[in-house]
Amino acid sequence: MIVLPTSLVDILHYRATEQPDKLALRFLEDGEDEEVSITYKVLDERARTIGAILQASTKVGERALILLPAGLDFVAAYLGCLYAKVIAVPVPPPHPARLEATLAATLRIAGDAKPAVALVSSSLFEAIALQKQVKEQFRGIELLVAAADGITDDGEKWQQPEIEDNDLAFLQYTSGSTSLPKGVMVSHQNLLHNLGLIEASFGQSSASETVIWLPPYHDMGLIGGILQPLYTGNPVTLIPHLMFLQRPVRWLQAITRYQATTSGGPNFAYDLCIRKIRPAQREQLDLSTWEVAFNGAEPVCNRTLERFADFFAPCGFRREAFVPCYGLAEATLLVTGGPKARRPVMKNLEKAGLEHNMAIVSPETSSGMQTVVSCGQNLGRQTIRIVDAETLRPCLPGRVGEIWVCGPSIASGYWNKPVETASSFGARLPGSEEGPFLRTGDLGFQLDGELYITGRLKNLIIIDGKNYDAQDIERTVEACHPGIKPSGCAVFAIENAGREQVIVMAEMQVKLVTDTAEVIKAIRNAVAQQHELPVCDIRLVFPGSIPKTTSGKTRHFVCKKNYLSGTLNEIIPA
Repeated sequence: MIVLPTSLVDILHYRATEQPDKLALRFLEDGEDEEVSITYKVLDERARTIGAILQASTKVGERALILLPAGLDFVAAYLGCLYAKVIAVPVPPPHPARLEATLAATLRIAGDAKPAVALVSSSLFEAIALQKQVKEQFRGIELLVAAADGITDDGEKWQQPEIEDNDLAFLQYTSGSTSLPKGVMVSHQNLLHNLGLIEASFGQSSASETVIWLPPYHDMGLIGGILQPLYTGNPVTLIPHLMFLQRPVRWLQAITRYQATTSGGPNFAYDLCIRKIRPAQREQLDLSTWEVAFNGAEPVCNRTLERFADFFAPCGFRREAFVPCYGLAEATLLVTGGPKARRPVMKNLEKAGLEHNMAIVSPETSSGMQTVVSCGQNLGRQTIRIVDAETLRPCLPGRVGEIWVCGPSIASGYWNKPVETASSFGARLPGSEEGPFLRTGDLGFQLDGELYITGRLKNLIIIDGKNYDAQDIERTVEACHPGIKPSGCAVFAIENAGREQVIVMAEMQVKLVTDTAEVIKAIRNAVAQQHELPVCDIRLVFPGSIPKTTSGKTRHFVCKKNYLSGTLNEIIPA
């Protein structure tokens, strides 16, 4: 009788027993030469040790914040949570030298998750201990040092828990928002199903070699970059994401050095390589082993794919390596992607048709056309429906609608948010027994088995792979200067050279504004400080200029159309 694994605990234990000396992960601390590595046996031992410590400090089902930088300590701590049957909560750690400036986001998540413990580095532990005011904000949370040099070997005290399919593995907090955070509840079943889906979609095997620079605090870096290779049994090389951002060539150098078959990231990463890597650096690269260059987490731009393939063709990159994909944290990670070893599938759509939610394909390219890239096929045990967001009925073929997904990868909801959970995870089609469905909030259509993304139902802005709720930014703008009319702001994104850029429109209370330059400066500073976002353009307009629905909601699509056509009722500085 074959016993199937119920969690990654079973899988890592199997690999530690059957393949003890095989390389599990290597970490390039400087993004280049400073390498540390770990085998399956040692990783299992470290996970057991942390698991034992957590079992002595927590109860089953309690939460553990993981406040560790990317690296082997983070991976061992995450797995240690699973070994203890404690719900992991991975969060970007505050910087020990700038605690007060970087702590706010951590505390918002802690306030929602109510963790019993936080796994931290030695430097962060000392920094918190030295600042009384900061230490007070961690009251009720036990701080545990989880770095390799800060823990004793308690692995023999670990007791293997019984893990059921629906037990929660971790909470994935969505990125980029300053409003109340939402933790997606990902179960062990969700995780194993999605890891299997990725393996099938990307054609992964134990012979694969993965390189990942994505931060481990978000779904693509954690699940796609770290846990998927562990599931499949192939080595993975990790690069700190800041090392990639500083010098993008480090990513491609690692692919060259380790002859990687699998790597990727959001669209901006490919664009960054095109802009920052010089021809002389390209000559030192060999990308001929790269079989799966996945592209997801933000809109996939056809121009970026073409330019990247053209620029790196001399060092062996092939267009067939591109695997555009679609996913979201609420679906654990991947929804569609693949198959591998084919050129990206693209369609030219009439822009006028898209304005009326119609996908009208044209064989020609012109200024009136928009090229959309397929995000792959549905290869797993899941159902995808395109639904009219107003009538909640399935769309007819050729119509654009909201993407609904149902299947074993769909999470159970948001932590301690029953209303939001019912709204997003409990959708059903009239007269159908299918579901419940996840309402993704993304717009798209299906054609010949391919899923195409055309936009977003909610005004969500995605920049460098991070999600920013436009309403959060609008609240920041409205509060930054008394001359801005209450509820008189619209924030949206436009595409420029394959990247999204933030545009702000603000209605002025003219009698309260004497210097428009002061207002513009206040808006830029507020958005930069609160959201760490640059604003591309700011337009100050007269009251009543921002179009609204009959219920008072901002019509962001019309705002964007008016901006692009230059038809704003704008206040011109004297």
